Amino acid sequence: MKKYLLLLFPVVIVFLDRFSKNWIVGSYYYGESEPIIGNFLRFTYIRNPNGVFGIHIGGRNVSLILTIIAFLLVIYLFIISHHTLFSLSLSFIIGGAMGNLWDRFIYKEVVDFIDMGIGHYRWFTFNIADSFVVIGIILALIFYIMDSRRSNAEAEIGK
Repeated sequence: MKKYLLLLFPVVIVFLDRFSKNWIVGSYYYGESEPIIGNFLRFTYIRNPNGVFGIHIGGRNVSLILTIIAFLLVIYLFIISHHTLFSLSLSFIIGGAMGNLWDRFIYKEVVDFIDMGIGHYRWFTFNIADSFVVIGIILALIFYIMDSRRSNAEAEIGK
């Protein structure tokens, strides 16, 4: 039961994501860019009809289908997970995926606005949902590394 309390995170993530995207759509013109921290961080309102990082993988419908498949896989992993850190990482990914799926269903594309980089060297423009997906993936990798080390240590003790 305790694990399922982690599903409060996706609710908060979707709320933050919706709030930020609605604010951007209501406050900026499409393509408008405003410096927040010099040239390093800007808010630039764009929409991404493609997959992650704007990668074109066969159009909107293919992106939507792949996102749904990945989302269902993460839900399955959450259900079978027995580790708190891994479950937390999956709850972050679930929240981020839900935020972007909302956009794909409503707008047929994802609203992005966080624009980071130095000079002309920019990262892909992203949003709050994307941020939590990345944080979730990083936490999952940390769990994997910690779990592998624990398993290796237990194997050494068992010899």
